[in-house]
Amino acid sequence: MNKKNIGLFVDSRRKSGGAYQELLYNISNFQKLNKEKYNIKVIFSSKNLDIDFKKINFDYTFINLNPIERFICFTRNFGNLNRRIKKYFFFKNKFEKFLKRNDIELVFFTGPSQYSLYLENTKFIITIPDVNHREFVEFPELVDDAEYQRKDEIFSKSLPRALGIITNAPVIKEKIIKIYGVEEKRVLLINHQPSLPVDNFKKIDENILKQIREEFSLKDNYIFYPAMYLPHKNHKTIIDTIFLLKNKFNKKYDVVFCGNDAGSQKFLRKYASQKKVDNQFNFLNFVDDEKLPYLYYLCSMLLMPPIIGPTMIPPWEAFKMKKPVIYSSLPGVKEVYHDCVNYIDPFDHEDIAKNIIQVSENSEIRNNLISKGFEKYQMVKKSNENEKIFKLIDNYFKIRSLWE
Repeated sequence: MNKKNIGLFVDSRRKSGGAYQELLYNISNFQKLNKEKYNIKVIFSSKNLDIDFKKINFDYTFINLNPIERFICFTRNFGNLNRRIKKYFFFKNKFEKFLKRNDIELVFFTGPSQYSLYLENTKFIITIPDVNHREFVEFPELVDDAEYQRKDEIFSKSLPRALGIITNAPVIKEKIIKIYGVEEKRVLLINHQPSLPVDNFKKIDENILKQIREEFSLKDNYIFYPAMYLPHKNHKTIIDTIFLLKNKFNKKYDVVFCGNDAGSQKFLRKYASQKKVDNQFNFLNFVDDEKLPYLYYLCSMLLMPPIIGPTMIPPWEAFKMKKPVIYSSLPGVKEVYHDCVNYIDPFDHEDIAKNIIQVSENSEIRNNLISKGFEKYQMVKKSNENEKIFKLIDNYFKIRSLWE
């Protein structure tokens, strides 16, 4: 039996953030796919992506279309124009030719990608983490610089043609079906997982722990928030909450932020200084994957007050590392985390402050959150949800075998 070739397509620009961690997890999970039936090749959209290629355990290759080739591929969405341009330039879709040359019969997009628009004959599965560009036009990172148009072009034209759409929360599934007219059976729910370094973490190395403490000037039992510095991540509310705790409740808590600076860190540093709580904050940038478990180990809790979501990877990492979680009460989030976290209003500083005090000082509540979180993590790990994707792939190739 000839093996079928599947391409895992990677179009992520940053070596950080949830999208990066999710693509690494996807690559890792595909190692469990039946090796007697399938070959996996990872396809990168550019050699210039900020990605550690040493973490890739499959064969990989690159495709890098120039602007003219991208435009001609894109015009496939405008039938007559596409045919005229191809005829004029004697052009055949370079992406399709690339896939054919590599004998790739199915593409799995690890996130939303404009390359999904370029496919004419090759079938594909695509990962859609959210539809926030439709709901939160207030945030510049979601809509400015034609980001809204880019995403909606991908979603509206690619999702109805996809074999399967992977998302991580029931509320997102409902919105994808409603907004883009996709059949319910084509949208698969797959829970987030911790990043691979946290998920695979076994034991503290005291020497590494000492080095990390010194490198980042870390105190014990800080509040931890790993998230890119973006407005919708709502770091500012944590600064206001720490100010409130200090001045109204006479409580002092240290906070560690870490993440790629997408433009907000300078503003947040200045704001913390204006509130005179800057000595309680440690602003870290992107932290290497191998160091991340130690940052969880040293913290007292994970505090996440994002404005949009509903779900993210860090709560699953905190569950694994047995740390309590305080999280925004966003629409749809309780269907995912249930009673494993303390829920907060992301704009209510006093509500957040009281939850911090409660989780810090009430050992019964704290231990209950830790216990339920770890049980939730174990349950999701045992469920082996990626079998849903593998079953979809098997079913497609059964159907595909009916013709040449």
